[in-house]
Amino acid sequence: MNDFFETGNPGFLQWIETQWKIEFKRVRQEFDIQGSPERTLSRAVMEDDGGRLFLVEKYPLEKLAAREQISKTIAHLNSRGLAQALACHPTNKGEFLPVFRDACFQISPFLDSTGVDRPGWLASAEMGGNMALFLIQMAEASQDLPDEICFSPFSIKTYILKLFAQMRDHDRNMYDRYAPFKEFLEHDFMDAHDQLPQKFCHGDFHPLNVLWDQTRIRAVIDWEFTGLKPDAYDAANLLGCAGIENPQGLAMPMVTTFLGKIRASGIISPIGWQYFPEYILALRFAWLSEWLRKKDVQMLDLEAVYMDILVQQMDELRSIWEIR
Repeated sequence: MNDFFETGNPGFLQWIETQWKIEFKRVRQEFDIQGSPERTLSRAVMEDDGGRLFLVEKYPLEKLAAREQISKTIAHLNSRGLAQALACHPTNKGEFLPVFRDACFQISPFLDSTGVDRPGWLASAEMGGNMALFLIQMAEASQDLPDEICFSPFSIKTYILKLFAQMRDHDRNMYDRYAPFKEFLEHDFMDAHDQLPQKFCHGDFHPLNVLWDQTRIRAVIDWEFTGLKPDAYDAANLLGCAGIENPQGLAMPMVTTFLGKIRASGIISPIGWQYFPEYILALRFAWLSEWLRKKDVQMLDLEAVYMDILVQQMDELRSIWEIR
C-alpha cells in the first residue's frame, strides 16, 4: 500500500484529509501488524501530525458491502460498552469505507500488541479469564443488534457435508483419510446439530486475533467471520486452537479457567454444553479446509492426528471439563 502514501501521490493523502480530516505525516513501517494480511489488498500504519497512529486498510470493491456490515456491527458493540471491539473511524459523511479509484479504504486506531507466548499462553489462567470475560461482555453488547445488521445462520454440519462432497470428487485420498472423523460425528452430533441455539459470535476467536497487553486484552480483531452461529462456537474454536498447539493444553489453566467463567455466565445453553466436545471436533473441519486450500501438508498431517486425539479422548475431556 505504500504506493498510496509516498509523497509522490499527494492526491490520495489529500483525499484522506478531505474524508476524515486526518493529515498523515509518515508511514510507520517498524510495527508488526497483527491479524491475517490475506483479508486486505494492503495495509499500513500511519502517523498523523499529532503523533497518533492509525491502521489504514485497502479492500477490493467486491468486499464493500460485507465490510460495511462488519464495521456497523463493531461500531454497535463498541457503543454498547464493548471497548475491545475496536471501531473504525467514520468519515465526515458517516461512511466506514469510502471509495478511492478502484478500491475502498478503512481507518481505525492502531494498537500494538505484546504478542502471544506459544504455547506458554496455555498455562495462563489470567488470559483464559480475560478471554472468557470478552465473550461474556460481547454476549451482553450484542443483545440489541439493529435490524439493519442481519446475518445468515451458519451450519458447520452443512459445511462438513459440502467439504466431503468436494473431497470425494477431487481428492479421494483426503476423503478416505478424514471420513472416520465425519462418521464419528454422524453417530449423534449431526442429528442434534440443528437444535443448537444460534447467537451472535465473533467467528474466529483465538489468541492470535487478540491485541495483548501482556495478559490483558486491548482489542479483538479480524471479525471477517462474525455472525449468527451456535452459542458454543467461539468457545469451541478457542479450545480447538489451544489443543492443536498442545493437546495437554486442553487440561491446562487457560482452558479450565476460561471454561469455568463461561459456564458460570450461562452464555452457552445446556444442549450447547452437551455437544461441546463434538463441536470442537466439527469446527476442525473448517481449519482442514484452510490447510487443503493452502496445500499445507504438515498441517494436514497434524490435523489428522489432532482429530484422532479428540475422538479417542472425548470421554476424558468431558470429565476434565465437568460436562455431563
